[in-house]
Amino acid sequence: MAKFCKNCGKKYEEGTKFCSGCGTALEAKSEFIDLDDSPTPIQERQMPVVVQSAPPVEPQYTSSAPPDAIVLKSSAPIPSKIGWTKWGYIAGFLLIAAGGFGLLILIAVFIISHFQMSFHKDKMRRMKFKSVDNITNDDIYNKLQPILTQKYGNKIEFEQEGATLSIHYNSIIYDINLQEDSTFSVWWRKSIANALFSFNEWKEYKKIRTGTAMVAYELQNAFNIHKS
Repeated sequence: MAKFCKNCGKKYEEGTKFCSGCGTALEAKSEFIDLDDSPTPIQERQMPVVVQSAPPVEPQYTSSAPPDAIVLKSSAPIPSKIGWTKWGYIAGFLLIAAGGFGLLILIAVFIISHFQMSFHKDKMRRMKFKSVDNITNDDIYNKLQPILTQKYGNKIEFEQEGATLSIHYNSIIYDINLQEDSTFSVWWRKSIANALFSFNEWKEYKKIRTGTAMVAYELQNAFNIHKS
């Protein structure tokens, strides 16, 4: 605590009897000024209160989805249903030497795999993935847009037509359809360019399996559905 002469204001050490500046006696308390930097009660009430912002709390989502609703554990492609066909083709080519018998096997494998592939592509549209209660397209967009843009860059595009939020990825469009039972489906459809110029059904089948899983998993992961 600093002390100063009341008469001339010169600083002095405690125990000094006379001011070195003006000679005034410093024995009485009235002869010096105490400077205390601590705020007075009035100043304390007027000082702004520093409020520390609390860390953001992740909303707690609930889901009333049926127990058989699908929950993906990764974004790995939906498992293929026609993996057996490669062995059918191998058998057919090996039996080509036997004449028409090998060729008949190749034709049969092609026809069966084509119908099985078409059936599975349609089935993926109707898969019911687990969602959360009272979710909206805005909620989905706000969660997914930064995640998918960071991971896939300009390969991802969002579109909204009416009440449907769509994701364009790798020449396929994926419509996210929310259901009343807290589930959602991913209805894939071809873009105009893909419908006109794509003739590789096998490649398209892989695209759909990959994109459907990617959209469904990232949506569920964004809302912590895999943890519920």
